[in-house]
Amino acid sequence: MIEFHVPGAAAPQGSKRPIKLRNGRVVLLESSARVKPYRAVVALAARQAWSGAPAAGEVTLDVAFTFLRPKSHLTRSGAIRAGAPAAPGRPDLDKLLRAVGDALTGIVYADDSQVTGLIATKAYGASSGTRIRVWAADIA
Repeated sequence: MIEFHVPGAAAPQGSKRPIKLRNGRVVLLESSARVKPYRAVVALAARQAWSGAPAAGEVTLDVAFTFLRPKSHLTRSGAIRAGAPAAPGRPDLDKLLRAVGDALTGIVYADDSQVTGLIATKAYGASSGTRIRVWAADIA
């Protein structure tokens, strides 16, 4: 098993939208400008945690996303307001996982199709970040 932490707010990987260029070519643009830098930070942290060749077999991912609670959820004294949600609704958990899965491809495993098990949570915390654990038969 390997485990590492990525500080900062996670960015969801949404759908790509086609943009037609003047020369007639079509390119796909990410729907979120924050996803590319987030994937780069996840990939860097993964490279620091994992120095071997990408896993060849099945892997299980355990990912915990932590977000700062919005100020609108707090009273002036800092207490959580009545009726404030216990966990964040947005961004979508599946889109957050898509960004992490793509960032780990080629570093921890060869292809994200190798992910056969998944544990994922999102919660509010004292700081924002992503904790990632990966289990694989060929990771010591």
